[in-house]
Amino acid sequence: MGEEAVKAVIPESLLKKRKREEDWALAKKQGLEATKKKNTENRKLIYKRAKKYAEEYEEQEKDLIRLKREAKLKGGFYVDPEAKLLFIIRIRGINAMHPKTRKICSSCV
Repeated sequence: MGEEAVKAVIPESLLKKRKREEDWALAKKQGLEATKKKNTENRKLIYKRAKKYAEEYEEQEKDLIRLKREAKLKGGFYVDPEAKLLFIIRIRGINAMHPKTRKICSSCV
């Protein structure tokens, strides 16, 4: 009795499915690597920006202290500049508005 190795016959559709899944896995892996690389670059850029802003704010604080000291030496006083703040509201179709609200909005302008 000779035992022959019986080859398992795998359907073609199953082979195609395996190949397709391998391709998808490879594409997913490459996509993840690309996004990871992009995220690390973005993190570095964000860190540089934050560092620049921090240096800017430190410089502003030092200038403020310097100006206060100069004013004190001259016998005067330093007044901080007021914050500039604007509220801008765009209203579409003022005619479709309640009369009281329309009057309030027109008096603000």
